[in-house]
Amino acid sequence: MSRILVADDERGICEAFGAFLTGEGHEPLLVSNGKQAVQMVRDETPAVAFIDIQMPGGDGLTALEEIKGIAPDLPVIIMTAFGTLESARRAIDLGAFDYLGKPVELDQVRELLKRALHKPRKSSVAAIEAGGDGDASLLGQSAAMQTLFKKMALLGNNDLAILITGESGVGKELVAKAVHKFGPNSEQPFIAVNCAAIPDTLIEAELFGSEAGAFTDAKNKRVGRFEAAGTGTLFLDEVAEIPLHLQSKLLRVLQEHSFERLGSVTSIAFTARIVAASNRSLEDEVEAGNFREDLYHRLNLASLRVPALRDREHDLELLMGHFLHQANREIGKQIHGIEADVVSRLKTYSWPGNVRELEHCVKRAVLAARGTTITLHDLDLAEERPAHSSVHAGLRQSLRVQAREIVADPDRYGGSGFVYQHLMDAAGLEIIHAALALTKGNQVAAAKLLGINRSTLRKKLSEAD
Repeated sequence: MSRILVADDERGICEAFGAFLTGEGHEPLLVSNGKQAVQMVRDETPAVAFIDIQMPGGDGLTALEEIKGIAPDLPVIIMTAFGTLESARRAIDLGAFDYLGKPVELDQVRELLKRALHKPRKSSVAAIEAGGDGDASLLGQSAAMQTLFKKMALLGNNDLAILITGESGVGKELVAKAVHKFGPNSEQPFIAVNCAAIPDTLIEAELFGSEAGAFTDAKNKRVGRFEAAGTGTLFLDEVAEIPLHLQSKLLRVLQEHSFERLGSVTSIAFTARIVAASNRSLEDEVEAGNFREDLYHRLNLASLRVPALRDREHDLELLMGHFLHQANREIGKQIHGIEADVVSRLKTYSWPGNVRELEHCVKRAVLAARGTTITLHDLDLAEERPAHSSVHAGLRQSLRVQAREIVADPDRYGGSGFVYQHLMDAAGLEIIHAALALTKGNQVAAAKLLGINRSTLRKKLSEAD
């Protein structure tokens, strides 16, 4: 049996904690503010403490700081329903054992107790230096965002390579900028490269630079992004789009911490922190042969998953308010609110474009609004995409008829045992050619249209040659 301190000004939470802890075989010590929590630590020496941030008569972070002065090894778990990156950073900086968002899940409390009572109690993790940057993708009270804040805080004072994953529009670059801003080299450059936006013929020179005369039209020496990053951070967005032959060179740079400009044999030291991002699964790309496995592991020393907006339902109104304020400032309007039926409609939308789509939606509504409140008439939402199971009935019927004809005469399509793969390869290639024809041969645009990786598109074309 262990004594467990709980400090929360909500009586119902204290009572629920008390019943739970008693049922788990512990002795609960229940108080309602920070000052009482500090005194309880002096008098009763609890084994673990759960402390809410916002309480009258002494807030939780102040209490945490005092408690660490009295009992530096005591595991203190901070609880909050209104967490921010700043509060997560400060809690960990002050030595909190963990950071728990409300509403509290009892299974999570049970697991935290298990860890706190049986693992080393003194935190050796330094926290990031955070400030109120106001970036929308770093606003959130949802459990998913609290988890992200905590992981970002733990990655602050080191230069490990980080892989940021998440769907398009969730704010991966904003997270990368925050990691840089709160890291040890925040005064150094932050250099971002969108690997999907650079043609294959230019990407090597863009990344590593070139000497005059290194290739046609290279009239002057050019400093690449690796060199420009110095001792700061190099952010490789959509890293899965880097061609395979350049992936080998990138791996070598990360291993040897040096590179050469195109047309030069002089090595240049590379000491920047690498932060990479992808909206595709690099594990799947490795499996498909489009991405080097050794490079994947080199980039994925630490990982951050940015949640999709549909997984952040409790953050939606907070983000709406932020974007409304931002749009008013940019457009020069004074829209004071959003009607309830608009909020309800936005909450039922799936947000395939995530936070970026919400930002544009609110901005369009502010532009369209004629009064001081956004109404349904001002809303311009894209139509929901059909689910995969809801393929158009006519298309499915057509495919069904053709499939039956094909399997009835397999010798015409590669012979028995080869029909499926033969037809899948042929169909895939025809779809790629159709997309290329529509996009006038632009492989980047064709890949985006089809929803596949550009490397996959190139590979399918090369296999057909």
